[in-house]
Amino acid sequence: MRAGLLPAAAALVLACTPAGSGAVSPTKGGEATDFSARDLEGRTFRLGEHLGRHAVLLDFWATWCQPCQAEFPHLQRLYTENRERGFVVVAIAMDGPETIAEVPSFVRRNNLTFPVVLDEDSRIAALYNPRKAAPLSILIDKTGRIVKVREGFNPGDDALLEADVRAVLAETAPTP
Repeated sequence: MRAGLLPAAAALVLACTPAGSGAVSPTKGGEATDFSARDLEGRTFRLGEHLGRHAVLLDFWATWCQPCQAEFPHLQRLYTENRERGFVVVAIAMDGPETIAEVPSFVRRNNLTFPVVLDEDSRIAALYNPRKAAPLSILIDKTGRIVKVREGFNPGDDALLEADVRAVLAETAPTP
């Protein structure tokens, strides 16, 4: 019995999911829902400007989440290597009032160059991540269809995510 509890305990350590409702994230095959949010410079980011043109990885995270921190170097590399092929990473900060002020310095310190938006009122989480799991990655193909939902970040997940992104980018030619 103890051996069966070990994998479950490890999964809890590698995902920062607060206790909450039993709501589930969007499922594979569903259509992505447009949203707009403020980025760190106060500009409006609109997902709809990318749907149908780019492959998009929505990444829900928080500054206090250690698995999120471990995931970011991989996301930055993936974005840098594939942005010219029509790939966009959108980091959605779910920090609350206690830590939202830390987001800009976190982004600078980690040299993140992809869009980072603030979900202070949880509107985006309500659409895509009602349990507020962190990290939670949602991969959307160039047609606007959700192709992968992945919660948590474990060693080796970067290779799986990279394979998923490469497969999505191979499905269609890049759109200018």
